[in-house]
Amino acid sequence: MALLSPTVEGLLRDVREAGTLVDGLTPAEAATKEPYWARVAHAFALDKRNLNLNSGWTSPSPRVVIEAYRRYRSQEDATAFTMWQTLAPQAETIRAGLAELFGCGAGEIAITRNASESLQILLFGVDLRPGDEVIATSQEYPRMLTAIRQRELREGPKLKLIQIPLMPSSPSEIVTAIESAITPKTRLILISHELYATGQIMPVRDICRMARIRGIEVVVDGAHSFAQLDFKRDDLECDLFGFAS
Repeated sequence: MALLSPTVEGLLRDVREAGTLVDGLTPAEAATKEPYWARVAHAFALDKRNLNLNSGWTSPSPRVVIEAYRRYRSQEDATAFTMWQTLAPQAETIRAGLAELFGCGAGEIAITRNASESLQILLFGVDLRPGDEVIATSQEYPRMLTAIRQRELREGPKLKLIQIPLMPSSPSEIVTAIESAITPKTRLILISHELYATGQIMPVRDICRMARIRGIEVVVDGAHSFAQLDFKRDDLECDLFGFAS
């Protein structure tokens, strides 16, 4: 069985060739390279009458991904042998690739169905007792806040929502806002690396350092930053990180 269909091979070749059009250019220069962006647009089978600006939740897949998905689905429906002998080992290849991209060991990566599931596993996995406090900003992704509120109802920890400046003059303003909310009962901080609504990049490393001194764990929501920003796990110094791949 071929690893790649002719269709997928052709799509991948088009993407690689498009990349050569911006080799050596600065981001500002690449932004004006219309032939490159025309090739990028061609990689997506989108209705040109619609302009999609929601690339976080309803992000469309390029045609090469759609074709690969169809191919893997056809293999998955074939036999148990294919599922166990072919697809399962390939999942470990994906895990190793994600670990290399994030800068951690493969054994530290758990593959889930999406970012929300990843973060919910983390938020429900931290040991919290009645009366413990969880700090989060009011700009966190709603599904993550409802996960903490569910623990409130079931187990008794308290969610403390804080306001952070929408246009901070410096990252320290955000750190200070979170630090000032900490009490002896604080056990966990939930913070997004990149806010889903505004795109604000949060000073995660400074928050994690501040929290670690106090023995407080930090769950980082990396749904909108992973593979979009240039960073590794150790750059953030975080305890727990959930993302979408």
